[in-house]
Amino acid sequence: MNKIISLIIVFVLMLIGISNAHIQHYAHLNEIKFEIYRNDNKVGYHNIIFSRDRGMLTVKNEIQFEIKKLGISFYKYQSEGTEVYDQDGLLFRFNSKTSDNGKLKFCNIEVQNNKNYLIEGTNYKGSLNKDFAISSYWNHEILKKNTQISGITCKMRNQKVTFLKNETIEVKGQTTKTSVFNIKGEGLDTQIWYRKKDMAIARQILNQKGIWRYEIISLN
Repeated sequence: MNKIISLIIVFVLMLIGISNAHIQHYAHLNEIKFEIYRNDNKVGYHNIIFSRDRGMLTVKNEIQFEIKKLGISFYKYQSEGTEVYDQDGLLFRFNSKTSDNGKLKFCNIEVQNNKNYLIEGTNYKGSLNKDFAISSYWNHEILKKNTQISGITCKMRNQKVTFLKNETIEVKGQTTKTSVFNIKGEGLDTQIWYRKKDMAIARQILNQKGIWRYEIISLN
């Protein structure tokens, strides 16, 4: 069960590495808030807050959910992460701490020089000088990457991105045109809806022993 829950959060913690994060697309974005559902039952939330200072962009994530059976809690998850981009839209630093049903996990990433990144986490420690993305889906740059690093443990995995379709959906009661993509990899099968007008994330679904759905409650 722990493995499944970790996969669900794959799309929650966040960050794009090495290449330009195109943060100008999100210049007017201040927050994204999701409710998390498992098999149509609400289990928690995921909040993403944006702030800017002297050209630097800081994105803070908070995730909490709890799974119950017959009214009894048997799984709790809490995670906090912060990603920082420099004036050129490049990843400058990322830090996260996670309590996975009481088991502590972490991931720290920081740029060194010549686009070389120092990485230290629960499942990986070392340096990296290749194109990659953190498992953060608010930023559509993740669609261009072949390598994904878990924002929970710093574990690396290959990913394959496929465009599925254009679809008009309702987001907070408003008709919204979106582009839908599928991302697959080892233990990963998720669909993401991006709003066409600015490529802001509008919905996400993970298929893994049930349907995990992220529904927008605030996007502004």
